[in-house]
Amino acid sequence: MIELDVQLSSDGELIVIHDFELERTTNGRGTVRQHSLDALRQLDAGSWFSPEFHGERILTLSEVFELVGERANLNVEVKPTAGDEQHLASTLLALLRHFGKTESTIISCFDFGVLRRVRALDAAVPIGLLTHDADFSNTLAVARELRARSVHPYWALVTPDLISDARKAALEVIVWTVNDVAAMDEVLRCGVDGIISDHPERFCEVGRRFG
Repeated sequence: MIELDVQLSSDGELIVIHDFELERTTNGRGTVRQHSLDALRQLDAGSWFSPEFHGERILTLSEVFELVGERANLNVEVKPTAGDEQHLASTLLALLRHFGKTESTIISCFDFGVLRRVRALDAAVPIGLLTHDADFSNTLAVARELRARSVHPYWALVTPDLISDARKAALEVIVWTVNDVAAMDEVLRCGVDGIISDHPERFCEVGRRFG
């Protein structure tokens, strides 16, 4: 799967970008939510990473679906600003329905209130609960309430007991963000179902040992 983050532009488009602010990864200023899609399209979103990507543009989620096609499923982390929750949930679900991706796309979020809105609008779309809370009990309780597919804890919080509790609730465990090979090995030995990583190529070394 491809994990990515989405948030709304000022004119209500679903923008694929990690940070709320534009400064770190573009030549823009201010927040994503303050800018229209047309304004965001004018920004250079590649040079921060490497000169060879100078001129790369910010994409909409719709464009990502068109580019990826059937080659991979998506894990979409939604990042709402205050007051956007309902509009973000309904806009995302409408787009997933348009592309026929409601069954294959995981919608994930740290804000469980947003996920409640998603579930109220769609009874079956896969939901994943992101958490960095060492007390896993509330996450599990909300996951059961929302009939979630998965829980997504920070990788260093994973223990065999956490995996066992998730299994009892029929939940998959997908951890974030694991870039170190030794850490990948560690969480796989605990029994996680998936790893979110900035460097998936590093997993090849580990994955061969686990089939």
